[in-house]
Amino acid sequence: MKEEIIPTGNGQIKITYGDITKIKADAIVNAANKYLSHGGGVALAIARAAAGDPELYTRISQEECLKQIGRNYINHGEVVVTPAMNLEKFGIKYVIHTVGPICRGTWDDDKADKLYKAYIGAMKKADELGLKSVAFPLISAGIYGCPKEKSLETFKKAAEDFLKNSKHVKEVIMVLRG
Repeated sequence: MKEEIIPTGNGQIKITYGDITKIKADAIVNAANKYLSHGGGVALAIARAAAGDPELYTRISQEECLKQIGRNYINHGEVVVTPAMNLEKFGIKYVIHTVGPICRGTWDDDKADKLYKAYIGAMKKADELGLKSVAFPLISAGIYGCPKEKSLETFKKAAEDFLKNSKHVKEVIMVLRG
């Protein structure tokens, strides 16, 4: 498994392998469910790493959702930002929560659009926060059942489009499990 760096636009896309909770980035993205209840997969791993207690981090995330979005859920393309807490020791400043589509092994233009919005929304929020780097897991490729190759392809397209006009973010990272 070899790291791949793709220069593009105002920065670079990096495809790497490892644990997203220990990656060197200003922010990491959580592939959350729409209610930000971190019960499994990468969401649970991030909640445990950030707060030690996933229920506490769920509560923090849901409170921030109400403050930032004004309701108790997020739609495709919307994001909620929470503090990195224990992840700060790795240089991570924020966790950006986004939600992708539920595919259950299928793929179509609607799912592609929703997934693109999930990726690009988190990238835009990282830029708005003045961050230089943001790291992602493969959104919707776990329990939501989207084809992994389609999720990666959508990530690359979103990152290429985003990096054409980003003001602050210079590196967009995809962290695949190693």
